[in-house]
Amino acid sequence: FVATGEKGTVRTSSDNGVSWDNGTSGTTRELYEIAFGDQTFVTIGQSATNRYSSDNGATWSSGTTSETSTYYGVTYGNNTFIALGTSNLLKSTDNGSNWTTITTANLRDVAFGNSTFVACGANGAVYESANGSSWTSRTSGASGNTLNGITFGNNLFFAVGSSGTLIKSTDNGTNWDTSPDSTVTTNLYSIAYGNNIFVAIGSNTVIASSDNTGSTFGIKETNYSFNDVTFGNGVFVAVGQDEIIYTSTDGDTWTKVHGE
Repeated sequence: FVATGEKGTVRTSSDNGVSWDNGTSGTTRELYEIAFGDQTFVTIGQSATNRYSSDNGATWSSGTTSETSTYYGVTYGNNTFIALGTSNLLKSTDNGSNWTTITTANLRDVAFGNSTFVACGANGAVYESANGSSWTSRTSGASGNTLNGITFGNNLFFAVGSSGTLIKSTDNGTNWDTSPDSTVTTNLYSIAYGNNIFVAIGSNTVIASSDNTGSTFGIKETNYSFNDVTFGNGVFVAVGQDEIIYTSTDGDTWTKVHGE
């Protein structure tokens, strides 16, 4: 696991999140998101900052882009990294070394599944692409809400956002179902899939689905505020302010492993 954050902070774990070591990103700018693909970690953030690492987050190099705006989301699929933010959507086919501007959009996160990229963002925006180069805007039904996070699992895309917004797509982002109830009205920032459940986190909120369909969600925590969550090797890892890092296998019981 590799986590990035404020002032270029990098923390790495090689034991499923039990212990964490310091990495060196080479920047003091904010880093908002990270993705892994083709033996490479890519992180993006403030003022078009983008760094990539091929040694599990120990050392980092800077990618090349002509953009200057802030980027909030990044993912990997089909031999391509996609990064996006307040102004543009970019792609890299050389593991973060060079980036090409694809389209203009105000977006927050992106995920890959079933050979499809799906991105989400401001005012319920949703875009989908089969190749990362041609993108189609879709109607999410979440107009008026910012979609902060998106994930793919069990042939489903789930997006979460402001005021407890929770939507899902069963057809690779083309159509969206707004009926799932997140059971909360607080802001949701991220969602991940693993161990046959979906887990979403936000402001004093952790919710989890009862099964792999995401038809029903329940509130698991109201004391923790996290900024992001991911899944790997049977473990959910959630991160937040002051470098707090928690782990869980079921989204219900959480163990603090790092931070104040």
